[in-house]
Amino acid sequence: MIRTREWLNFAREFVKNPRHTGALCPSSVYLARQMAALVPDGEGKVIELGPGSGPMTRALLKRGIKPDDLILVERTDSFAQLLRQRFPGLNIIHGDACGLSQLLSGIEAPVRAIVSSLPLRSMPSSVVRQISQEINQISQPGTRYIQFTYHLHDNKLPFIGPFSGSECHIVWRNFPPARVDAFDWKG
Repeated sequence: MIRTREWLNFAREFVKNPRHTGALCPSSVYLARQMAALVPDGEGKVIELGPGSGPMTRALLKRGIKPDDLILVERTDSFAQLLRQRFPGLNIIHGDACGLSQLLSGIEAPVRAIVSSLPLRSMPSSVVRQISQEINQISQPGTRYIQFTYHLHDNKLPFIGPFSGSECHIVWRNFPPARVDAFDWKG
């Protein structure tokens, strides 16, 4: 029942604004596990961009990311409300990644990883540039940026930044299949 409701909610948001939602259905548990596995061990905050209905969030928590270290940034109001119901006690920020540095201005700890489900390839280039600048502002050497895309054969970072590629994986058990890339910030 929850799964059907989750899919319907996702589809409704996609119809409302396909550029912001970027997918007809939530990410599979397999994609979520792969992304969570790429988060490096250590200290610091893990920022999840575009958590939607929460499959990555679940995987990050199962991976052992401490709830106090996890910060979710969700633009869509209905998803932010759903996340608050599903994950009470997590730091869920209803806001736009274009203002990421301002949204996170009160965070003192370094950022260990940024896990992004943002549909960057369907966004206007000016928005991607702004998000890129924001990600660069909150990153430092050692920050890992993890992004998935449905473009299986293109491993370029979707924006300009001092990141270098470190790993990539294709997850076939997702609809549609997805490519996961991890980039490490070199500053």
